Amino acid sequence: MNTLLRSRLPKILPAIALLAGLIASGGSPPAIAAPGTTAWQNGSFVVDTPNLVRRSDIVLGRANAAPAESLPLGNGALGAAVWSAGGFTAQLNRTDTFPGRKSLGHVVIPGLARMTGAADFTGRLDLYDGMLRQSGGGMTLTAFIRADTQQLVVDVTGADPNATQTAQVKLWSPRTPTARASGSVAALAETWVDNQGAGVSGRTFGSLAGLTAGGRNVVASTPNSLTGQVAFQPNADGSFRVVVAAPTWTGGDSIATTNAVLNGAATRPASEVRSAHLQWWHDYWQKAGLIKISSTDGTGDYVENLRTIYLYSAAAQSRGVLPGSQAGVADLFTFSQDKRDWYPSGYWFWNLRMQVAANLSAGLPALNDPMFRLYRDNLDAIASWTSQRMPGKQGLCVPETMRFNGNGTYDGGTSNASCDSIIAPTYNSLTVTTGAEIGLWVWEHYRMTDDPAFLAANYPLIKGAAQFLLSHATTGADGKLHTFSNAHETQWGVTDPTTDIAAMQAFFPVAVKAAQTLGVDSALVGQLNTAIPKIQALPRTDTATQTQLLTPAQDANGNTMIGLSTQPTAPRHNSENIGLEAVWPFNLIGDSSPLTAVGRRTYTARSYVNGNDWSYDALHAARLGLAGDMKTALLAAIRQYQVYPSGMASFTAQPAFEPYIEQSGVLAITVPESLATDYDGLLRIAPAWPADWSGEGTVAIGHKSKVHVQIANGSPTTVAISSGAAQQLAVRSPWPGQSVTVLDGQTQAVVVPAQSNATFTIPAQAGRSYLVEKTGTAVQPFQALSGTPATTAKRYDKATIGLPKQSSGNGTVALKARANGKYVTAGTGTPLIANATTIGTAQQYVMTDLGGGNVSLRAKANNLLVAADDAGAGPLLAKNQNVGSWETFQLIRNGDGSVSLRAQVNNKLVCADNGGAAPLIANRDAIGPWEQFDLIEGVA
Repeated sequence: MNTLLRSRLPKILPAIALLAGLIASGGSPPAIAAPGTTAWQNGSFVVDTPNLVRRSDIVLGRANAAPAESLPLGNGALGAAVWSAGGFTAQLNRTDTFPGRKSLGHVVIPGLARMTGAADFTGRLDLYDGMLRQSGGGMTLTAFIRADTQQLVVDVTGADPNATQTAQVKLWSPRTPTARASGSVAALAETWVDNQGAGVSGRTFGSLAGLTAGGRNVVASTPNSLTGQVAFQPNADGSFRVVVAAPTWTGGDSIATTNAVLNGAATRPASEVRSAHLQWWHDYWQKAGLIKISSTDGTGDYVENLRTIYLYSAAAQSRGVLPGSQAGVADLFTFSQDKRDWYPSGYWFWNLRMQVAANLSAGLPALNDPMFRLYRDNLDAIASWTSQRMPGKQGLCVPETMRFNGNGTYDGGTSNASCDSIIAPTYNSLTVTTGAEIGLWVWEHYRMTDDPAFLAANYPLIKGAAQFLLSHATTGADGKLHTFSNAHETQWGVTDPTTDIAAMQAFFPVAVKAAQTLGVDSALVGQLNTAIPKIQALPRTDTATQTQLLTPAQDANGNTMIGLSTQPTAPRHNSENIGLEAVWPFNLIGDSSPLTAVGRRTYTARSYVNGNDWSYDALHAARLGLAGDMKTALLAAIRQYQVYPSGMASFTAQPAFEPYIEQSGVLAITVPESLATDYDGLLRIAPAWPADWSGEGTVAIGHKSKVHVQIANGSPTTVAISSGAAQQLAVRSPWPGQSVTVLDGQTQAVVVPAQSNATFTIPAQAGRSYLVEKTGTAVQPFQALSGTPATTAKRYDKATIGLPKQSSGNGTVALKARANGKYVTAGTGTPLIANATTIGTAQQYVMTDLGGGNVSLRAKANNLLVAADDAGAGPLLAKNQNVGSWETFQLIRNGDGSVSLRAQVNNKLVCADNGGAAPLIANRDAIGPWEQFDLIEGVA
């Protein structure tokens, strides 16, 4: 992704906390897996799917009044961001309103302000049902985008049956829709032609949003040229329904089309409107590989919640003709009218690939259909672009930033084009490995599904990408293949970039396998087999300066790492850890390969730590078997980038124009990779699982198979495999050095006798299951994998899932330092220090809620506000009269019941320094015992 556009922010945020609280005020402690139980019973891994999914529901303790607080609804082609402004507001978005991905408009229902403004308001995004439910002031709302048709449905109860209600669909200037009303239906429709700038398709696109209501005396109107409206009275029982039709639109009769899509839904029974929708979502969750994580510090639970929310969001955005996400943005859930980041008519594969991997690992390959379709349906356009812009090359140079119609233009021009050797080097002009990488994902999809029709349909891309790389590389005097390309976006126009070498090493053998599997292209197979021995080794540089060009022979010295290219000092233009591409996605280095030590040094010495919301740090750590680093990186990314209560991230690390799904996408592949993986044909159990997290769930593996794992106290307690094909399944022992036996999951017959080998093979049969256990292990009692639906918002450090209930944050309090168990004392002219064993006046503070999770503390000792003195460089002092940044602290409620304070002035955590023996000072980045305090509220 273009750093010129995407990474100009100074990295001013502090180092990331490893441990911090999770559950918002009023929450319960995280649930830990029952010890000594198993969810495996009679050949099946038993999961209470509804309750496990609902552990991750997004709970609103207060109304989400700001667009940035919106929650996502969607059916894969139509999406909405929903918030409570104006009673109820939903921005409608579709996957097919190119080239600008224009919104269909805002749906507004003012009469719901009574509910959202009520003191007893509460809300929940029910992930299992795919529905938003709210209540307050005697009213309820159930909103959903139907999975079976292109409708937004809003069901309401408890309205005043005698009061007129309205519902509107609204656009904004400079949009120019045609507003129409007929009877009980109003519609806004607009069309435009993709005909401006380079690379245009010439096609007509458009937007249509038509609405009606189920109630009494429904009358449609057009108050102005940008608004369609229905006015009505609720039914006699106070219920009403608003239905919005929002299909693909390229022109025609907007009212007739609206009526056809509505299909009488406004007045049909609720069960009829909801039945197919609920069935789709329930079937989806039954297929998904769910993973439950628990930890005493709450971090595991929070990570689990984000992964489950990702799986919900992926389904809500990934069922259209083309992908619902471009540039890592969750475009279907955007909330800023027509404002779009980056290049909305184009797709960056760098920011799609984590989603592809996450969907496969969850056993949901169909979610990747739009991505493969994007490239498969554009092969002719890609070939034409290659011949025009990469002269002298054969095959397909797939543009890294590819327009939806298959060319490498960028935002209407060619000065920043992809796969373009004619222009001066720029971000992706000479990035030539995207086709190879997509080809590898085609093969991985085939490996996972054993679907020969899929392989045959997508093989032309594999063939074209292989032909291109063969024609792009030249044989040097050393007999090795050499290229002049980009090291993705980080180095431009350099010799032998790591991305090219890694792509050829990984992709050429796969292209051979694909052709041989299909029985085609023997000549190409011969060319590839001739080229494979000529592919050179990955370039090395030194870990200390990353300026020297070293050789593999120097690996034994312990100071080498994988470099960016054979020109280590070439200028850098982006913050990608190119050397780690060999770890993932090219799968050349793992936790037990000849290059593992080099890979781990490459990770430790990487230039960019948590550098973007798409950072692959956690995934690379997982592949390298670095469990602690994996956890640290996951939590670092959450704390820095997950700024929206929907669980989504911001590229800028603060609320902006659009939510991003790429950060949770990386998390959603890292979690299953850490629990179980067979990417290279060897099944590993818990290769990078943190010892302080329990883990229980299912991961999809090759050949339509699944592995079911339960881990407690750092050791697997259940390992079972459901085989989808006849195969010789290689497994690395879950308990190294101990005797392991494999039983038939149904009959308990011994399949692999007791042995203690480092790896062993299961002769698996299709449709059979296998239980892997330590020899002689006692039978564990059965307990289905389940959970308790969320009841409050969740918090990890400053990130939240949902919105905590608004608390007054007011009253007299005391603080007891966990560092030494003593109360914090304030004096006149002396710093705050934890030195008292009882609470007196000097230990009392008046806490005032400043909004946004921030508070001030006024010491009763002198009636002055506590300040992080000298802009945080000095200790905390009770010294000032008025609240400013020095006197403002974020109140963090930790999962263990303690609190932490973060000074606004320097974004540092307050610490009872030296184990409480020194004054309090705001100078820490991570929460540990010295940064934790017990908050004693209601002090007299």
